[in-house]
Amino acid sequence: MEFYEPRQKSKFKDWKFLIPMFAIILIVIYLVIGFLLPSKDKINKITVCGLDNEETVKKLSKNYNNILIVKDYFYYGESLNLYEDTYESEMKDTLSGKTVELKNICNNKTISMTIENKVDQKIILDDIEPGFYEVYIVENLVKKRVVFDKPLKENTFTTAQRNGKVNRISLIADKDLLKDDQKSLDYNYLFLQVSSEKASADEVDVMIDPYGMSTDYDWMPDEGIKANGLVENDELFEAAEILKKELEDKYGLRVGITKEFKDEIGRAYGNDGRIAKGYKQNAKYYIFLKFSNDTNKDMHGVLVSHSHYVSNLLARNIAYGLEKQLNMTLSAQYFGDTPGISNGLLLKGKDGKLIYDDNLYLRESGGRATFAAKFSDKSEEQNASFKDLNGMNGIEINLGYLTNKNDADFWKENKEKIMKQIALSFAEGINASNTNE
Repeated sequence: MEFYEPRQKSKFKDWKFLIPMFAIILIVIYLVIGFLLPSKDKINKITVCGLDNEETVKKLSKNYNNILIVKDYFYYGESLNLYEDTYESEMKDTLSGKTVELKNICNNKTISMTIENKVDQKIILDDIEPGFYEVYIVENLVKKRVVFDKPLKENTFTTAQRNGKVNRISLIADKDLLKDDQKSLDYNYLFLQVSSEKASADEVDVMIDPYGMSTDYDWMPDEGIKANGLVENDELFEAAEILKKELEDKYGLRVGITKEFKDEIGRAYGNDGRIAKGYKQNAKYYIFLKFSNDTNKDMHGVLVSHSHYVSNLLARNIAYGLEKQLNMTLSAQYFGDTPGISNGLLLKGKDGKLIYDDNLYLRESGGRATFAAKFSDKSEEQNASFKDLNGMNGIEINLGYLTNKNDADFWKENKEKIMKQIALSFAEGINASNTNE
């Protein structure tokens, strides 16, 4: 008798079914991963102004017949300085007096300004709206596209805080900018990318440096002038605190003081010095406070000083504010064209060049612009880290002569009014509006 034996399922046929199913699963996984993780090419393709990649490439891939090649740049305060040659003491500023035009390719609006011969009056960045800008120089009525002689490394700069925001500036100059789109520009055209963002709490806009307990000139801490019942160290620290509070509360600026407490010992020089604190916190402005003294007790008045390489605009605003609003006398002891405002003298440095500000605080706080860390062996050794940094726009305010009884008495009675007026004039000078209005 024969028994029926069920037909065995072929294992080969099972595999023939599973193989395509497995392939389908792999394809689905690949597509999901590709959707969630875009390819490197997609990531690198540039977009600006909210445009898609194709529109961006069309905007940026223009070539120009008229160009102007620059080789160097730095920031001083909130001013971007461009130079056709490397910035050195003997260098002639060939762009001074010319017009710079910034064309925002996002809305086709153009900003124009004249480049002056002072380092704080080049391309002023505090009031530029967010966008992506082409940079032009107008020379002999011919508009020339600005290009760099070599590609720029990635760099960013932020302006001082206004209304809780800062402008982040990025300089872009690279003819391979569109390489991921298989395009190459014929030059390293300069673009200025400006974006608005929340200010960092780790940075300051203004660093206030009240003189006192300094070892800059002696190994013993110097309390400063003692006259007419006043001690310079004590008065200036309190003045710095008033100024800080006013600038922060009324004008929304981030402000630091180089001393944490009144009798803190310090010095201007060195990586741990008071000026270094401004650099480390990316300050844009530096205010050095002090008093004057003279054996001639009739000497009196306020004196505001600035670097030889900087315009007198900010210093003048402060000096005139004190004179007009508080009837304070401007000092007759000054170097420059205007009473009460001084650009100091130039000294010869260790290299024999007559290019260095005699005021070490304004010189060493100004970075590349004022040739910091080059004047002497001491500055070269102790301030080496300052040499190539962007400079703080520095002023020194001599609040009067403590050795003059009238100046001393006026200070005692009007200290708070004086510092509030300085805050107002300073804020106006840097285009920082009163946030309480």
